[in-house]
Amino acid sequence: MLTSVSQRLIEFKRIAVLTDLESNSEKMVRYAASLARWYGSELLLVHAYAPESSMAIPSQPLPVWPASGLPPKQDAEQKIKALTDKLNLHDLRTKAMIRETSIGRILDEVDECRPSLLVLATHGREGVAKWLVGSIAEEVFRRVQWPVLILGPGCSQTESAPQKQFERVLYATDMSAVSLTALQYASGISHDHEAQLIALYVEPDPKLGFSFNRVMAQQKLEDWLQDHIDGMSAALIGAHCLVDVGKPGTRIVEVAAQQQADLVVIGARGLGGISGPASHFIGGTAYEISCCSKCPVLIVPQPR
Repeated sequence: MLTSVSQRLIEFKRIAVLTDLESNSEKMVRYAASLARWYGSELLLVHAYAPESSMAIPSQPLPVWPASGLPPKQDAEQKIKALTDKLNLHDLRTKAMIRETSIGRILDEVDECRPSLLVLATHGREGVAKWLVGSIAEEVFRRVQWPVLILGPGCSQTESAPQKQFERVLYATDMSAVSLTALQYASGISHDHEAQLIALYVEPDPKLGFSFNRVMAQQKLEDWLQDHIDGMSAALIGAHCLVDVGKPGTRIVEVAAQQQADLVVIGARGLGGISGPASHFIGGTAYEISCCSKCPVLIVPQPR
């Protein structure tokens, strides 16, 4: 039985969904709607389309209007209505925000609505493809100040999500200040859903090898959690601590799969105004995990 509303530690009053209204939209909106129903949240569907003057010149000619023949805004309105009807979202408080603008500008406008959570999907671009077009997902979570829930291309648990609570939450930390806010969300969500909280620390130095003292490292992780839980110690009761050695992004994804986690929670450094260029070149552990994880990834930015 889930924790009652009055006893919950986490509130998501408004959930924004950033969607291109194409490939992953139905899966993403369905998942966001299931969260909105459970938390009693308002659902804000957000779509941005590029101004004609700012569109990149394609290698082959493309039509000015969408395939429907309608102007972009009207086409988006029809798609959102069709999606709302198909997913039966009429029981939710749902609003739409459709703008002819850039991602950065629409995020500024969304910020004025003070969302508690932003949900989006990523195509998981890597290598040359990511360098050429960047990653909207990474640009978003490095720009905004709210938690971002990302559904990666391999996310396989979203279909059952509407009827299923979180059972295992994996919190990955490097025991730095960046991951402190993420700890509050991981422990709070675990408490609210009566889920198993698994805390993971991955030692990235491969030179340690077999000399890595797991017992000491695990004790250090347990002490760090107790020192920083900040009034939410009850949420740590029954938490399971794990330590490992290797490339953090790879091992976090592997451990999440081994533990059959329903959610991975990690912190990320925000880059503010340079987040757009950074999404092309930095990559980073948070982005790598969101691309490869088989379950949703909640990325919690470090407060500015």
